[in-house]
Amino acid sequence: MFRRHRSRDRIALLLKLENLTVLGEHLGQTGLAHLFAQLSMRMIGTIRPNDFVQSAAPGVFTILLRTRSEVEALRIAERLQHSCQAEYPVCGVSITPVISGVLVLNLGAGHVQVRQLMACGLRNLRQFRPDQLGHIRLIAYDDSGRVDHVPATVESAAQENQIEAYFQPQICCDTGNVTGFEALARWRHPVRGLLTPMDFMPAMRRADHAALTRSMLGQCLGALQLWDAQGWQIQTVALNVAQSELSDPAFADSVLWELDRHGIGRDRLVIEVLESIGPINSDDRIRENLTRLSQGGCMLDLDDFGTGYASLDSLRHFGVNRIKIDRGFVTDCHRDPKQQRMVLAILAMAERLGVSTLAEGVETADEHSYLAQMGCGHVQGYAIARPMPMAEIGDFMTGYLRDRPELPDLTSRKAG
Repeated sequence: MFRRHRSRDRIALLLKLENLTVLGEHLGQTGLAHLFAQLSMRMIGTIRPNDFVQSAAPGVFTILLRTRSEVEALRIAERLQHSCQAEYPVCGVSITPVISGVLVLNLGAGHVQVRQLMACGLRNLRQFRPDQLGHIRLIAYDDSGRVDHVPATVESAAQENQIEAYFQPQICCDTGNVTGFEALARWRHPVRGLLTPMDFMPAMRRADHAALTRSMLGQCLGALQLWDAQGWQIQTVALNVAQSELSDPAFADSVLWELDRHGIGRDRLVIEVLESIGPINSDDRIRENLTRLSQGGCMLDLDDFGTGYASLDSLRHFGVNRIKIDRGFVTDCHRDPKQQRMVLAILAMAERLGVSTLAEGVETADEHSYLAQMGCGHVQGYAIARPMPMAEIGDFMTGYLRDRPELPDLTSRKAG
């Protein structure tokens, strides 16, 4: 029978009353004891029934959280901190504590005792900088005395430059040229290694989406500047934007301002909107942002076309420049008659609407060749290249330009 290491199911949370000295001078020992009692009662009323609160040092409270999820642990810690930093009536005056905290994770395979987790947390609390006071930090357990901060959210990771843009090339089927790249977010996690959006997207909050978009936009614009300096003649870079960002009234203006600030033509940024997130014309702020971006000169791609809610009216109203044919329709399109009928129908509709097309998830040379012959405008996928960090793009472009004559015949025939 297999037994799970219980020490890996527990996360130690330590909360420290930062203004303890000042409060002690005003309240005295009796007042402090009264405050500690109120803090303890408030914590007990906030945590879950199977979590346990105790005092580890004067003004330091410890809670053992029985969970393996740092996201869940962070939410509990933030809820406790918010509750404890409210005003308290003590000795006839109102007191507002300042609470800092650390969450200590045991990410290794070995058994770690609770006292070891707590000792690691206390070491970290003592090394808080002034700008960290009043914040919650997530750290990995380490018994060497070294303090290793592990961001718990995408927002924190973006602030510490751990979000990295990977770029996947987009190829024109008529010329074979690399006309653009799609930027795809990766989290270079200090403990878990390189994480893809599937690893961190489900737990993202609105603030995480905003921080991720800011980071990715900056890297996209920097990439265009670098490619221009290297003479690669790459026209566009595509940025995926979440619905929460499109709902921000200031989003479009902030994007256009960044483009102007970097001296980059607005038509070189492609905003990708997921068709599957919901009706893109159902929210006034989304409509306003998309219209503002389109009229401002940015290009709009409708991603995962054929899997969501977009109507023909949406394509017309927002000035969508290109639809991305979902990989579900692309796989085996060179030999599956059902796939071929779907691809041809989408291509014919796009041609009549005057909208360009890009097939994503193209994984074989046969799929690439078939799509090119049927009149698809652009292709993207492993048949061309996997997403790559910025440092590898130079080698890719050199090799692609050298080997391009060996790629499939790109002679196109119009669909329908």
